[in-house]
Amino acid sequence: MIYLGIPATAGWLGLGMILIAVEMLVAPGSYLLWVGLAALAMALISLLASLGPGTEMVLFGVLALAAAMIGVKVYGSRRRSTANAGLDDPAAGMIGRELALATDIQDGIGQVRFGDSIWRVSGPDLPAGSLVEVKALDGATLIVAPKGGPAPEAV
Repeated sequence: MIYLGIPATAGWLGLGMILIAVEMLVAPGSYLLWVGLAALAMALISLLASLGPGTEMVLFGVLALAAAMIGVKVYGSRRRSTANAGLDDPAAGMIGRELALATDIQDGIGQVRFGDSIWRVSGPDLPAGSLVEVKALDGATLIVAPKGGPAPEAV
């Protein structure tokens, strides 16, 4: 069949190539690859069988939906790396760490040095240099307890 002066096979082939190119160059990780593959399948089908325009559109819709479902399975099965899980949130990776107090904890507030940063801590009064373990987070404040001690009670 010919639509708008273009043979159906060439139209589907062109659409498939454009969608795959856009996936690779502009929007990686989207589902255009799968819809593009459905268009390429339609090019093959239109080469082998002469279908009406309505039938081709419905068949393309079914193929695109099936291809997108395959894409969900493929993209959904990729596991996120847990090695870099705390990369964007360094505080989340601090729970369970043992640190030495940089200042005394007085009236429940003190500081620890972690790397090149100073962190505010909350916990029982302890002298500077004491080992503490990070038990929880409260915003940007680390909740600490003496090394080996129980978790502090919720306030």
